[in-house]
Amino acid sequence: MKKILYWLSAALLAVLTQNCFAAACGPVYGADSIAQDKDGNIWVAHYEDVRLGRLEPNSGRFEEYLPTTQANSSVLNWNDKDGFSYKFDFGFNGLALDDKRGLVWSLIFNSDKVIRFSRSDRLFTEIELPGRSFGRFVLPIDGEGNLWILAGPCCGQEGAMQLVKISPDASKQIFPLEVKRAIAPSVAFAGNGQGWVSLTQDDEKQAALYAFRDQRFERITLPSEIGRIITRLHVDAQGDLWLAEGDAIWRLHDNEFKRYTIPTPGAHPSVLADDGQGNLWFTEWRGNKIGRIAVGGEVSEFPIPSEEESPLALTVAADGKVWFSTMFNYDLFRLDPATGNIQSFPLPAPSNWSKNAAAGLSACVIKPKDALTLAAKASPVAVAPAGTTPPLRHPKGYPAEPGAAAFEQNCHTACHSWYRMDKAASRRSDWRPTVERMIDFNKAAIAIEQRELIVDYLNRHYTMAKH
Repeated sequence: MKKILYWLSAALLAVLTQNCFAAACGPVYGADSIAQDKDGNIWVAHYEDVRLGRLEPNSGRFEEYLPTTQANSSVLNWNDKDGFSYKFDFGFNGLALDDKRGLVWSLIFNSDKVIRFSRSDRLFTEIELPGRSFGRFVLPIDGEGNLWILAGPCCGQEGAMQLVKISPDASKQIFPLEVKRAIAPSVAFAGNGQGWVSLTQDDEKQAALYAFRDQRFERITLPSEIGRIITRLHVDAQGDLWLAEGDAIWRLHDNEFKRYTIPTPGAHPSVLADDGQGNLWFTEWRGNKIGRIAVGGEVSEFPIPSEEESPLALTVAADGKVWFSTMFNYDLFRLDPATGNIQSFPLPAPSNWSKNAAAGLSACVIKPKDALTLAAKASPVAVAPAGTTPPLRHPKGYPAEPGAAAFEQNCHTACHSWYRMDKAASRRSDWRPTVERMIDFNKAAIAIEQRELIVDYLNRHYTMAKH
């Protein structure tokens, strides 16, 4: 769940955020996008945070670039029908690098705008789209530096999907695709300008794949085994098209589709990238592994660190090493395929987000941070302040067990914490490193005795031994 970022003064924030709650040791989202430039620097974008970042791996130097426009402030409101409202969510989705012109492209989350960042003058430019942007993780860019984005109606509205070509000078050309009310769109382009679009129309039982040639769309017949959702498209350096679908990956080569089965059941391959030598790399969203399909077709898997969950973004560096992020960690990770070793690269908390978190201004949790320590000392039972959103689910043993109360008072969130608890319980043996990392990241004022209660409680109820 995205964090609401506030760029207003402290006095105004005190008025506007009376119902805003802060994550104490609750979730940290990893980089949504990763890319390497020609100099070997690693670029990242976060859809929770309004920043682009650049890491120099050899020196460890990290720079962040913040847009100059002010963000809207709001609070995520929950209701049983719609869940959380994303009306004012913002952040960056996806990355595309144009090294020749020194440009970095991204999308403003949940909006109709593209961001172009110039590395020479460090200025951001907003470019409007003819509808809501669809794209994440990797944004397609062709050999001429043109960015290709699919845009269309939002939130159940009807209207034609449109493929938008954005030139380096920010000029646009629009190609309508006569498809309405589609879900799961994905776009990929080869360096020669050959494009591909996949999506699923509301009334169809199988995903649709379109080739985009000579400014025209041609629907491609898919194998009957391909289901309703194509998760991701990717065109490799050889010009072959790859599709992630269900628990398999497909390759289109010389007009023939070939299916590759992932060894881990339920792996759910998601983000795709190639190394330029014919090897395809992919994340396993549910399998918690990084996978590779070698030139000869062999499928290999590399487990991510046991403390991590759900790999997100992925890119392959020029030296063949694989960079990736995970769902609940700001660190970047680098996998050496030759050894299987994984090295972590800690990133600093975003300057805008960390200040907001320290002030108790993150959204979608159930306790105001400034009341955490005092409330924990006063009573082992969590009592929501008047006018706040009650927890959607209480932890095991609540309210009788002090550890359960400490967890709910300090850590429980209404969005990702329960997902994290349930998902991690079957594979985690010790919660201490995770809890300490979350507390440190969020700068939460949680007393040592409360931390010990939380760790002890989680280790007794939400670890491998209990499942």
